[in-house]
Amino acid sequence: MNRQIELLMELQKLDSGIIEKTRRIASIPAKISAVEKPLNDAKSLLEAERLRLTAIEKKKKDKEREADGINDKINKSKARTSEIKTNKEYQAHLKEIEAGEKERSVVEDAILNLMVELDAVSAGLKSAEKTVAEEQKKVDAVSSELQEEVKGEEKELHGLKAGRPELTKSVEPELYGFYMSLLDALGGLAVVEAKGERCKGCNMNIPPQLFVELKNTEEIIQCPQCRRILYFMEAA
Repeated sequence: MNRQIELLMELQKLDSGIIEKTRRIASIPAKISAVEKPLNDAKSLLEAERLRLTAIEKKKKDKEREADGINDKINKSKARTSEIKTNKEYQAHLKEIEAGEKERSVVEDAILNLMVELDAVSAGLKSAEKTVAEEQKKVDAVSSELQEEVKGEEKELHGLKAGRPELTKSVEPELYGFYMSLLDALGGLAVVEAKGERCKGCNMNIPPQLFVELKNTEEIIQCPQCRRILYFMEAA
């Protein structure tokens, strides 16, 4: 086999490793984002529960102030009882007090309902806080694991890149430029094996005569379909 072809095969193997390591490193942020989604959803739910709790607490305080105002009004009305002169005025006065007490009862019922709602929301808030804590632990554990994975991949990638210059300087410059143009154009795969009259790059059939020529020549032969550089390996 042509020595230059052998060098290109080695270079392709090296570059495939570099491409794969680079792809794996680039995929890490997406993996972290995926595991963070349940955490972010839990945080959103927690924030919604907090806002709901705050809104209910405000309603309760507003109702309590309203109840205080009604009580003041009732007390003032009762304080005027001694000033009433006629029976008619007294009856009207009693109706005024009764109306105030009914109004107060409605407000107090509303306060009780809000207190029940507060208890339910508080329980939901505690549950949401627990979920956030649990999801945070998962994210921390996975993030730590993925960061270690990145370190390992980057170390291996550095080793692969470090060996590339020594290999490329043995490849003829013109051939190397041709190889790089194919590598860029064909998704990082420029040199492939031809086996059983089929290109393993595009999986298309190779003309029988071209396949015979590939097995017997030292020349650079490309796949007629995908233009990748082909090589043939004798069966072991």
